[in-house]
Amino acid sequence: MPRPILRVIMLLADTYLDRIDFLRYLPRTDCAKCGAKACEEFVEDLKAGRKKPADCPDIPESLYYPFQVSLGADNLLPKFPCLSAPRPGPTGLVEMNNPDEDSPILISGNNIHTQDVLTSILSTTKSPFFLLFVDTKGDTVDMAVIYETLSGEQIRKEVLKSGVLEKVCHQEIIIPGLAAALGHDLIRSTGWKVIVGPICAAELPLFFGDKWLTPAT
Repeated sequence: MPRPILRVIMLLADTYLDRIDFLRYLPRTDCAKCGAKACEEFVEDLKAGRKKPADCPDIPESLYYPFQVSLGADNLLPKFPCLSAPRPGPTGLVEMNNPDEDSPILISGNNIHTQDVLTSILSTTKSPFFLLFVDTKGDTVDMAVIYETLSGEQIRKEVLKSGVLEKVCHQEIIIPGLAAALGHDLIRSTGWKVIVGPICAAELPLFFGDKWLTPAT
């Protein structure tokens, strides 16, 4: 009797690609100039590869590259299994592409897979950033908010500890969309401008728009 073949199916962690809000970056006029009946249909055509950003006459050319990166993120982002335990990576401030006093400050947790996802996306641009990995005990941002290993007070302390505010001429930080609930406490306790970024890191190119410069620019 032949031996049964055992197949192990690895469940992959959710990188929230389905939460990229492409519609947010379209004119939403449903003008049908692109050939689609509505902007929602155009988004589906973009995802399926049936249309390109240039097919919409109202999308500026400066957004073609951000759309390209976000649309191709599934092939860009690393794949990793659903986690049963935290996976801590390094904490602290990382300077990407020689940031200056005007560069944005991105906040994230120190889960090693989260860090891999972020650096994969940031590798598609030469735009400068300050990236602060807050100690979430290795939890991903969504789990860190649930388990309270990420809080507004913790972000405040680690921003001050990092010294990043001494490197910039603004007091503006960008927190992950999955940590949006922490924004109000941060504003009240610091007076900083707190911007809620996208839920999916792969939406960052669209979020920054024409500031997301191609590496070859």
